[in-house]
Amino acid sequence: MSYYNSTILKTAAKVSFLHISWLVALIGIPIVFFRDSLDLVEKALLFSGLLFFFWFVYLLFCITFHRLSMRNEHNKFGYLAKDDLEKGKEVGTHLEGW
Repeated sequence: MSYYNSTILKTAAKVSFLHISWLVALIGIPIVFFRDSLDLVEKALLFSGLLFFFWFVYLLFCITFHRLSMRNEHNKFGYLAKDDLEKGKEVGTHLEGW
């Protein structure tokens, strides 16, 4: 049984990107900005690369730990009762409280 379709994964990707982007921006912008040996294009590429790397890792962790939580029957039935957008938001914010 597949728990995720394309709508759920797209919503989870959007929500997880918003959740991780403020954190990477808060930490990464000062680090990249005050790096004197790089020009502006290199700083932008470095920041973008770090943002997408950490977002992808965060999304994979959200999906992995959500999959593990589906072993519990109560969690599984609660998840399956929701519509696709709510499912995507649940998957994308699964690590939010940790």
